[in-house]
Amino acid sequence: MKNNTYFEELERIGREWQKKYDAHKARKEQILEEHGWDSPELKAWYAEEEQMTGPFTSGANKAFRAWKYGESDELLFEDFVWEREAADFIDTLRKAGLETFVVTNNSTALMENIHWFVGLGCKLEGTCIVTKHRHRWGEDEEERLMGLRFSL
Repeated sequence: MKNNTYFEELERIGREWQKKYDAHKARKEQILEEHGWDSPELKAWYAEEEQMTGPFTSGANKAFRAWKYGESDELLFEDFVWEREAADFIDTLRKAGLETFVVTNNSTALMENIHWFVGLGCKLEGTCIVTKHRHRWGEDEEERLMGLRFSL
């Protein structure tokens, strides 16, 4: 599951953006040293800061994080999406070429997520038990989770 060229490209884009953002933050320190807190340069920096957004939507970010930090052979989504994130989340999974994903979240948002996913063309395949692999404290562990499998 870890080898996915679409998600790997998102990771590359994200790393490039982070470098630019880190340079932007470092420039603030330089402005403070050279011009001070009440300077027009710092006000201009804050105006730039307001315009800086990450390269991805929050729905795409949630899909990426589920892939990046997943410890399973299938994409496990342990979080939930807000309504404004649902379409981008599903679109990102489709662009990555995934055919299924499993939701293991059991929050109060689960019912809404089910309906949004189905409304976006996903099919609720049914309940399942998935195994999550972890390597913690030098030990390999397996955790069994109840989930709902969706096909994209």
